[in-house]
Amino acid sequence: MRYGMNPHQSATMTPVSGRAPFTVVSGSPSYINVLDALTGWQLVREAAGAFGVVAAASYKHVSPAGAALADSVSAAYVRARDADPKSSYGDFVAVSHPVDAELAGVLKRVVSDGIIAPGYDEGVVGVLAGKKRGTFLVLEADASFEPPEHEVREVYGLRLTQQRDDLPLTRELLDPGVPDAAARDLLLGMIVARYTQSNTVAMVKDGTTIGIGAGQQSRVDCVRLAGEKADEWWSRRSSEPLTGVAMVSDGAIPFVDNIDEAHRHGVAHIAEPGGSIRSDEVAEACAARGITLSRTGVRLFRH
Repeated sequence: MRYGMNPHQSATMTPVSGRAPFTVVSGSPSYINVLDALTGWQLVREAAGAFGVVAAASYKHVSPAGAALADSVSAAYVRARDADPKSSYGDFVAVSHPVDAELAGVLKRVVSDGIIAPGYDEGVVGVLAGKKRGTFLVLEADASFEPPEHEVREVYGLRLTQQRDDLPLTRELLDPGVPDAAARDLLLGMIVARYTQSNTVAMVKDGTTIGIGAGQQSRVDCVRLAGEKADEWWSRRSSEPLTGVAMVSDGAIPFVDNIDEAHRHGVAHIAEPGGSIRSDEVAEACAARGITLSRTGVRLFRH
């Protein structure tokens, strides 16, 4: 690799089973490039499999700035990047389907560091390889690759091993009364949360994340950050109040202030694991504000 997390750190990468999950088509990856690429690829692969459409994600520092579903790779990426264009500056792109000339044309015009996809149409790699004075990173994902059952991480001389988080995220985890469109948004939000640094809250509308609050120590700060981004996204479209937003929390919502904050940003549906000591108060607050609450029983932390 070019270098590790910082330029003064050397780094290498070695396939665990002798088979790598991607090949380098153009450019040279850094440590963070690889983390963004592999995390983003897992998100779009799972989302595309769950919904049967194209999925795209715009990654920065191992968390998505945005993610979206659409009928084409270019539309999916444009929607994902538009969720938080400020944070997407210099992003790493992940798409679930092969890259066509239309998406290559979009990427040619924006500031981005690299892309991972399961394939590239003829002539596309040449267009992409010319970005950033030839340093734009192009990775081709092996769509048939399945990771090992267990993940291993070494930290300060200690080896940590855990089962890979592959629990299916399905409609059955949600309250039966949630409308189908909202259920889709909640499930997309859960997939996004699975591949975002904790604590995290994702706000989703019509198949697009419109606000992600990631890596915060306080959950209400996650809600506030996601809500501010959602408001900014909506302000570019309408002067009317934002409504019908689906919100996913990767961990249990601990206090009613999270619901108050969510309500301020148009949230109408919430999915969270439940199980906090104030879960009943949270449920009452949702009911009082007309918010449907799904207690999934599934925590989605990622560190």
